[in-house]
Amino acid sequence: MNSDDPLATESFQQLVVEPRLPEVLRFLGYPKGVFPPDPMKQSIEQVLTRALPGLEPRGTFSIYAVRAHTRRSLALGSETIAGNIGEFLHGASRVAVLVVTAGRGITELSTEAWGAGDSLAGWAFDAIGSWAAEAAADALTQQISSHLGADEGLTLRYSPGYCGMDLSQQRTIFGLTRPGSIGVSLLPSLLMQPMKSVSGLVGLGPRELVGVNLSPCDRCLQIGCHMRR
Repeated sequence: MNSDDPLATESFQQLVVEPRLPEVLRFLGYPKGVFPPDPMKQSIEQVLTRALPGLEPRGTFSIYAVRAHTRRSLALGSETIAGNIGEFLHGASRVAVLVVTAGRGITELSTEAWGAGDSLAGWAFDAIGSWAAEAAADALTQQISSHLGADEGLTLRYSPGYCGMDLSQQRTIFGLTRPGSIGVSLLPSLLMQPMKSVSGLVGLGPRELVGVNLSPCDRCLQIGCHMRR
C-alpha cells in the first residue's frame, strides 16, 4: 500500500436515519424544547410523513493516517487541508474524510411545493432535507466508529465553511474520498449536488486526547445560534 493511500474506504447506499420531530423543528429555527402551536405542529408532522419516502441517505468515507499537522494545517494522503482544523484535530492519529447526502428527492419535493404555492410545505421539506443530511452524517459517523481501537474515541465532525476551514477546502475533501460512489458532485461554486449533502472530517485517536478538545462553537461569537453544539 502506498503511504498516501487511505487505510480504509467504505460506501453505504442506504443509511438509517430516525425522524424525530424535535430535531426537525430545530432546523426550522425553533429553539430546543420549543414547539409551534398545535395546528402548525400537525402540518409539519404531515409534511414529515410525506417527506420520508423521498429521502435517500447515503454516505462514503476514507480514513487516512495523519502525516503531519500544525495549528493551521493537516496533511492527509497526498493533500494538505488548511485552516484551524489542524488545531481542533491535533489529538487524532487518523482522520476520516466523509461525504453524505439525503438525495435529490427531498429538494424536488420542496421545489414542487413552492411552485404550487404551498410555502409551508416548501419550507418544511427544505428543513427536513437539511436535517436528513445531518442525520446521515451522524449515521455514517457510527460506521466510522467501528474502526476505533481500544481506548480510542472520535472528535466532533468538522465541515468546510465552519470551524476555521475555508469553503475552498471542499475541493481537497472531494479529492480524498469517493463522493461519486454515492452520486454526489461538486459544482464550480463549491456547492454540492444533490444540494442536501454534507462533507467533513472526523478525527480518530486516543480517547484522552480527542475527548478533551472543546467544540469550536465554544469560541464562536454567535451565541444565539440554534445550531450550536
